[in-house]
Amino acid sequence: MAVSGRVTPTRSGMAGPRTMASTRASVPAIRARRIRLAVRAEQQQPGPVGSRSGPTGLNVASMRPTSPGAWAIMSAALREANLRMLAPQELPWVKEKGAIVVDVRPEDSFAEGHLPGASNVPFYRSIDGWTPWQMARRVGFALFGVAKGTEPNPNFVSDVRSLVADPATTPVVLYCNMGGSLEPTKNDRNGQQTRSMIAAYELVQAGFKAVHVLKGGFGEWNSNGREVEALVTADATEKST
Repeated sequence: MAVSGRVTPTRSGMAGPRTMASTRASVPAIRARRIRLAVRAEQQQPGPVGSRSGPTGLNVASMRPTSPGAWAIMSAALREANLRMLAPQELPWVKEKGAIVVDVRPEDSFAEGHLPGASNVPFYRSIDGWTPWQMARRVGFALFGVAKGTEPNPNFVSDVRSLVADPATTPVVLYCNMGGSLEPTKNDRNGQQTRSMIAAYELVQAGFKAVHVLKGGFGEWNSNGREVEALVTADATEKST
């Protein structure tokens, strides 16, 4: 009986059928190898992190940082770098060891409430400039009714570096509203991509060796009734008088 489909040479030199099972089994291995090669290429790339492609300088292997393909590479790199997802109850312990806590949310969110002792280094900032890309980004936000659009903070890595004694040894704990995860989820086998996870990737690429992300982020921390600090603004003072 004839077998349709592609054929491969056998040891005897005769052609044999390539089964569907062997083809399916090879797909995950090929994908995993491509991701490993992409991670290695990103790590060996010369120049600062900001030299990567794309209008934001954050593209990964020519893909937008929020794309599934880029996240697959990011998550693999974070696993290879031993990124640690830090439980809230572990935070006092790492702070005793000299860790700094970095809130990557916007300034107004930080002012409304943040973890005690945290420093605010926004991963995104208000759009500052009128390049064609920035104008298009402003329009995009406006279409969704957002008056103050944002763009990646080009000084993020340097601002965090200014807070640490040694990027190779000083623990850095990042948090956003959600936290993130490297554990497979129902929607993504690579985990949950969040702002703090992308920020962690940028620090790892810049040579930071002890990067952590707070599980559950500020949202879970606050909902569990843990201590929160807030900045007292002039407007708030006037309203209270």
